[in-house]
Amino acid sequence: MIQSMTAFGRAQREELGYAVTIEVRTLNGRNLDISVRLTKNFSEFEEIIRKKIAETFRRGRFEIFVQIEPVLIELKTPQINLEIARSYWRQLQDLHEHLPTSDPPTLRDLLSIPYLFETNKDVTDREALKSVLTGALSDALLNIVEMRAKEGESLLKDCLDRLSAVRRELSLVEGRKQQVIFEYQNRIRDRIKELLGDAEVDENRLLQEVAYFAERSDINEEIVRLQSHLNQFEELLTGGEPADGRRLDFLTQELHREVNTIGAKTGDLDAIQSVVRMKGEIGKLREQVQNIE
Repeated sequence: MIQSMTAFGRAQREELGYAVTIEVRTLNGRNLDISVRLTKNFSEFEEIIRKKIAETFRRGRFEIFVQIEPVLIELKTPQINLEIARSYWRQLQDLHEHLPTSDPPTLRDLLSIPYLFETNKDVTDREALKSVLTGALSDALLNIVEMRAKEGESLLKDCLDRLSAVRRELSLVEGRKQQVIFEYQNRIRDRIKELLGDAEVDENRLLQEVAYFAERSDINEEIVRLQSHLNQFEELLTGGEPADGRRLDFLTQELHREVNTIGAKTGDLDAIQSVVRMKGEIGKLREQVQNIE
Protein backbone atom coordinates (compact mmCIF):
# COMPACT_ATOMS: atom_id res chain seq x y z
CA MET A 1 0.00 0.00 0.00
CA ILE A 2 1.07 3.57 -0.50
CA GLN A 3 0.47 6.91 1.18
CA SER A 4 0.57 10.33 -0.40
CA MET A 5 2.65 13.10 1.16
CA THR A 6 0.09 15.89 0.67
CA ALA A 7 -2.69 16.27 3.22
CA PHE A 8 -4.35 18.60 5.71
CA GLY A 9 -5.55 17.88 9.24
CA ARG A 10 -7.22 20.01 11.88
CA ALA A 11 -8.34 19.27 15.43
CA GLN A 12 -9.44 21.16 18.52
CA ARG A 13 -9.78 20.21 22.17
CA GLU A 14 -11.10 22.35 25.00
CA GLU A 15 -10.15 21.47 28.55
CA LEU A 16 -8.74 23.11 31.70
CA GLY A 17 -10.12 26.48 30.60
CA TYR A 18 -8.07 26.46 27.38
CA ALA A 19 -8.91 25.72 23.74
CA VAL A 20 -6.09 24.01 21.85
CA THR A 21 -6.36 24.18 18.04
CA ILE A 22 -3.86 22.40 15.78
CA GLU A 23 -3.63 22.58 12.00
CA VAL A 24 -1.20 20.39 10.08
CA ARG A 25 -0.32 20.77 6.39
CA THR A 26 1.95 18.26 4.70
CA LEU A 27 3.77 18.65 1.39
CA ASN A 28 6.21 16.63 -0.69
CA GLY A 29 9.77 16.45 0.58
CA ARG A 30 12.82 14.21 0.18
CA ASN A 31 13.35 14.11 3.96
CA LEU A 32 11.35 14.82 7.11
CA ASP A 33 11.13 18.60 7.50
CA ILE A 34 9.07 19.97 10.42
CA SER A 35 8.07 23.59 10.99
CA VAL A 36 6.16 24.42 14.20
CA ARG A 37 4.42 27.70 15.03
CA LEU A 38 3.30 27.91 18.63
CA THR A 39 1.41 30.46 20.68
CA LYS A 40 3.76 32.61 22.73
CA ASN A 41 4.74 31.27 26.18
CA PHE A 42 4.25 27.62 25.15
CA SER A 43 7.53 26.96 23.33
CA GLU A 44 8.30 23.97 25.58
CA PHE A 45 5.68 21.97 23.65
CA GLU A 46 7.55 22.24 20.32
CA GLU A 47 9.86 19.30 21.01
CA ILE A 48 6.89 17.12 21.96
CA ILE A 49 5.23 17.91 18.61
CA ARG A 50 8.40 17.20 16.63
CA LYS A 51 8.94 13.88 18.38
CA LYS A 52 5.36 12.76 17.79
CA ILE A 53 5.58 13.49 14.06
CA ALA A 54 8.98 11.81 13.72
CA GLU A 55 7.55 8.67 15.35
CA THR A 56 4.62 8.55 12.90
CA PHE A 57 6.01 9.68 9.52
CA ARG A 58 9.14 9.06 7.50
CA ARG A 59 9.40 12.03 5.16
CA GLY A 60 7.66 15.11 3.80
CA ARG A 61 7.38 18.74 4.88
CA PHE A 62 5.13 19.34 7.88
CA GLU A 63 3.78 22.79 8.72
CA ILE A 64 2.13 22.79 12.16
CA PHE A 65 0.15 25.74 13.52
CA VAL A 66 -0.75 25.53 17.21
CA GLN A 67 -3.02 28.01 18.96
CA ILE A 68 -3.66 27.87 22.72
CA GLU A 69 -6.32 30.30 23.93
CA PRO A 70 -8.04 30.72 27.30
CA VAL A 71 -11.81 30.23 27.30
CA LEU A 72 -12.60 31.05 30.95
CA ILE A 73 -13.41 34.68 31.71
CA GLU A 74 -10.92 34.81 34.55
CA LEU A 75 -8.22 33.67 32.14
CA LYS A 76 -9.21 35.78 29.14
CA THR A 77 -9.74 39.17 30.83
CA PRO A 78 -7.27 41.18 32.91
CA GLN A 79 -7.86 40.88 36.65
CA ILE A 80 -7.64 43.55 39.32
CA ASN A 81 -4.84 42.91 41.76
CA LEU A 82 -6.76 43.44 45.00
CA GLU A 83 -3.67 43.72 47.15
CA ILE A 84 -2.28 46.51 44.98
CA ALA A 85 -5.70 48.15 44.79
CA ARG A 86 -6.02 48.26 48.61
CA SER A 87 -2.54 49.73 48.89
CA TYR A 88 -3.30 52.49 46.39
CA TRP A 89 -6.67 53.18 48.05
CA ARG A 90 -5.00 53.67 51.44
CA GLN A 91 -2.49 56.01 49.88
CA LEU A 92 -5.28 58.02 48.24
CA GLN A 93 -7.09 58.28 51.59
CA ASP A 94 -3.90 59.41 53.33
CA LEU A 95 -3.26 61.98 50.61
CA HIS A 96 -6.79 63.38 51.05
CA GLU A 97 -6.26 63.70 54.80
CA HIS A 98 -3.08 65.67 54.21
CA LEU A 99 -4.85 67.84 51.64
CA PRO A 100 -8.10 68.87 53.37
CA THR A 101 -9.23 71.08 50.51
CA SER A 102 -9.08 68.23 48.00
CA ASP A 103 -12.06 66.12 46.98
CA PRO A 104 -12.29 62.69 48.57
CA PRO A 105 -10.94 59.88 46.40
CA THR A 106 -13.39 57.91 44.23
CA LEU A 107 -13.39 54.52 42.56
CA ARG A 108 -12.70 56.22 39.25
CA ASP A 109 -9.53 57.71 40.71
CA LEU A 110 -8.43 54.27 41.82
CA LEU A 111 -9.17 52.59 38.50
CA SER A 112 -7.17 55.18 36.58
CA ILE A 113 -3.95 54.11 38.31
CA PRO A 114 -1.64 52.11 35.99
CA TYR A 115 -0.60 48.51 36.76
CA LEU A 116 -3.81 47.88 38.73
CA PHE A 117 -4.87 45.25 36.16
CA GLU A 118 -2.81 42.23 35.29
CA THR A 119 -3.23 39.44 32.75
CA ASN A 120 -3.18 35.90 34.02
CA LYS A 121 -0.57 34.18 31.87
CA ASP A 122 0.13 31.27 34.14
CA VAL A 123 -1.27 27.82 33.54
CA THR A 124 -1.69 26.04 36.83
CA ASP A 125 -1.05 22.56 35.38
CA ARG A 126 1.31 22.53 32.41
CA GLU A 127 1.42 18.74 32.36
CA ALA A 128 -2.37 18.54 32.04
CA LEU A 129 -2.30 21.12 29.25
CA LYS A 130 0.40 19.07 27.54
CA SER A 131 -1.97 16.12 27.61
CA VAL A 132 -4.69 18.21 25.95
CA LEU A 133 -2.25 19.37 23.28
CA THR A 134 -0.97 15.87 22.48
CA GLY A 135 -4.56 14.66 22.24
CA ALA A 136 -5.41 17.39 19.71
CA LEU A 137 -2.21 16.63 17.82
CA SER A 138 -3.10 12.93 17.63
CA ASP A 139 -6.53 13.82 16.23
CA ALA A 140 -5.00 16.12 13.58
CA LEU A 141 -2.39 13.53 12.58
CA LEU A 142 -5.12 10.89 12.29
CA ASN A 143 -6.79 13.17 9.74
CA ILE A 144 -3.46 13.40 7.92
CA VAL A 145 -3.06 9.63 7.82
CA GLU A 146 -6.60 9.12 6.53
CA MET A 147 -6.24 11.74 3.80
CA ARG A 148 -2.84 10.41 2.78
CA ALA A 149 -4.24 6.90 2.55
CA LYS A 150 -7.18 8.08 0.45
CA GLU A 151 -4.91 9.92 -1.98
CA GLY A 152 -2.64 6.89 -1.91
CA GLU A 153 -5.46 4.79 -3.37
CA SER A 154 -5.60 7.06 -6.42
CA LEU A 155 -1.81 6.99 -6.74
CA LEU A 156 -1.83 3.20 -6.47
CA LYS A 157 -4.33 2.79 -9.30
CA ASP A 158 -2.41 5.15 -11.57
CA CYS A 159 0.95 3.49 -10.83
CA LEU A 160 -0.42 -0.01 -11.46
CA ASP A 161 -1.92 1.15 -14.75
CA ARG A 162 1.44 2.51 -15.84
CA LEU A 163 3.25 -0.68 -14.80
CA SER A 164 0.77 -2.66 -16.90
CA ALA A 165 1.43 -0.37 -19.88
CA VAL A 166 5.20 -0.90 -19.53
CA ARG A 167 4.68 -4.67 -19.33
CA ARG A 168 2.57 -4.65 -22.51
CA GLU A 169 5.23 -2.75 -24.42
CA LEU A 170 7.97 -4.98 -23.02
CA SER A 171 6.03 -8.03 -24.18
CA LEU A 172 5.95 -6.57 -27.69
CA VAL A 173 9.70 -5.98 -27.61
CA GLU A 174 10.36 -9.50 -26.33
CA GLY A 175 8.11 -10.97 -29.01
CA ARG A 176 10.12 -9.20 -31.71
CA LYS A 177 13.52 -10.59 -30.65
CA GLN A 178 13.64 -13.66 -32.89
CA GLN A 179 11.72 -12.00 -35.67
CA VAL A 180 14.25 -9.18 -35.77
CA ILE A 181 17.12 -11.69 -36.24
CA PHE A 182 15.19 -13.55 -38.92
CA GLU A 183 14.42 -10.31 -40.77
CA TYR A 184 18.07 -9.24 -40.51
CA GLN A 185 19.21 -12.57 -41.98
CA ASN A 186 16.84 -12.17 -44.93
CA ARG A 187 17.97 -8.59 -45.52
CA ILE A 188 21.62 -9.67 -45.57
CA ARG A 189 20.84 -12.56 -47.93
CA ASP A 190 18.90 -10.30 -50.27
CA ARG A 191 21.66 -7.69 -50.22
CA ILE A 192 24.33 -10.30 -51.06
CA LYS A 193 22.25 -11.64 -53.93
CA GLU A 194 21.72 -8.11 -55.16
CA LEU A 195 25.45 -7.54 -55.20
CA LEU A 196 26.61 -10.96 -56.45
CA GLY A 197 23.73 -11.81 -58.77
CA ASP A 198 23.40 -15.57 -59.29
CA ALA A 199 26.54 -16.40 -57.35
CA GLU A 200 26.10 -18.86 -54.50
CA VAL A 201 25.79 -17.34 -51.02
CA ASP A 202 28.34 -18.49 -48.44
CA GLU A 203 25.98 -19.76 -45.76
CA ASN A 204 28.70 -20.08 -43.12
CA ARG A 205 29.73 -16.47 -43.60
CA LEU A 206 26.11 -15.44 -43.54
CA LEU A 207 25.49 -17.33 -40.29
CA GLN A 208 28.55 -15.74 -38.72
CA GLU A 209 27.27 -12.29 -39.59
CA VAL A 210 23.82 -13.11 -38.22
CA ALA A 211 25.35 -14.53 -35.03
CA TYR A 212 27.40 -11.39 -34.55
CA PHE A 213 24.29 -9.25 -35.02
CA ALA A 214 22.31 -11.43 -32.59
CA GLU A 215 25.02 -11.13 -29.94
CA ARG A 216 25.39 -7.38 -30.38
CA SER A 217 21.64 -6.78 -30.20
CA ASP A 218 20.87 -9.34 -27.48
CA ILE A 219 18.53 -7.77 -24.91
CA ASN A 220 17.69 -10.84 -22.83
CA GLU A 221 19.53 -9.59 -19.74
CA GLU A 222 17.86 -6.19 -19.92
CA ILE A 223 14.43 -7.76 -20.32
CA VAL A 224 14.99 -10.05 -17.31
CA ARG A 225 16.17 -7.15 -15.14
CA LEU A 226 13.35 -4.94 -16.31
CA GLN A 227 10.79 -7.60 -15.47
CA SER A 228 12.40 -8.05 -12.05
CA HIS A 229 12.25 -4.31 -11.35
CA LEU A 230 8.61 -4.20 -12.42
CA ASN A 231 7.78 -7.08 -10.07
CA GLN A 232 9.61 -5.42 -7.16
CA PHE A 233 7.83 -2.17 -7.87
CA GLU A 234 4.41 -3.83 -7.82
CA GLU A 235 5.22 -5.77 -4.66
CA LEU A 236 6.13 -2.54 -2.87
CA LEU A 237 2.91 -0.90 -4.04
CA THR A 238 0.60 -3.73 -3.06
CA GLY A 239 2.38 -5.13 0.01
CA GLY A 240 1.02 -4.95 3.54
CA GLU A 241 3.57 -2.36 4.67
CA PRO A 242 3.56 1.25 3.47
CA ALA A 243 5.73 1.55 0.36
CA ASP A 244 8.97 3.50 0.68
CA GLY A 245 8.86 6.35 -1.84
CA ARG A 246 12.64 6.64 -1.95
CA ARG A 247 13.01 3.00 -2.91
CA LEU A 248 10.32 3.38 -5.56
CA ASP A 249 12.17 6.40 -6.93
CA PHE A 250 15.35 4.31 -7.17
CA LEU A 251 13.46 1.58 -9.04
CA THR A 252 12.09 4.07 -11.57
CA GLN A 253 15.67 5.12 -12.30
CA GLU A 254 16.60 1.47 -12.84
CA LEU A 255 13.58 0.94 -15.10
CA HIS A 256 14.60 3.94 -17.18
CA ARG A 257 18.20 2.73 -17.44
CA GLU A 258 17.21 -0.75 -18.67
CA VAL A 259 14.77 0.66 -21.22
CA ASN A 260 17.44 3.04 -22.50
CA THR A 261 19.83 0.11 -22.97
CA ILE A 262 17.20 -1.85 -24.88
CA GLY A 263 16.63 1.17 -27.12
CA ALA A 264 20.36 1.49 -27.77
CA LYS A 265 20.76 -2.19 -28.69
CA THR A 266 17.78 -2.70 -30.95
CA GLY A 267 17.47 -1.27 -34.43
CA ASP A 268 13.95 -2.55 -34.94
CA LEU A 269 11.44 0.24 -35.60
CA ASP A 270 8.59 -1.49 -33.76
CA ALA A 271 10.80 -2.16 -30.73
CA ILE A 272 12.07 1.43 -30.73
CA GLN A 273 8.50 2.73 -30.75
CA SER A 274 7.72 0.51 -27.77
CA VAL A 275 10.83 1.81 -26.02
CA VAL A 276 9.65 5.39 -26.54
CA ARG A 277 6.26 4.55 -25.07
CA MET A 278 7.84 2.74 -22.11
CA LYS A 279 10.05 5.75 -21.37
CA GLY A 280 6.98 7.97 -21.38
CA GLU A 281 5.15 5.73 -18.91
CA ILE A 282 8.20 5.46 -16.64
CA GLY A 283 8.60 9.24 -16.66
CA LYS A 284 4.99 9.66 -15.53
CA LEU A 285 5.51 6.90 -13.00
CA ARG A 286 8.46 8.75 -11.50
CA GLU A 287 6.40 11.93 -11.22
CA GLN A 288 3.81 10.03 -9.20
CA VAL A 289 6.47 8.43 -7.01
CA GLN A 290 7.55 11.91 -5.87
CA ASN A 291 4.18 12.11 -4.07
CA ILE A 292 4.63 8.84 -2.19
CA GLU A 293 5.96 8.83 1.36
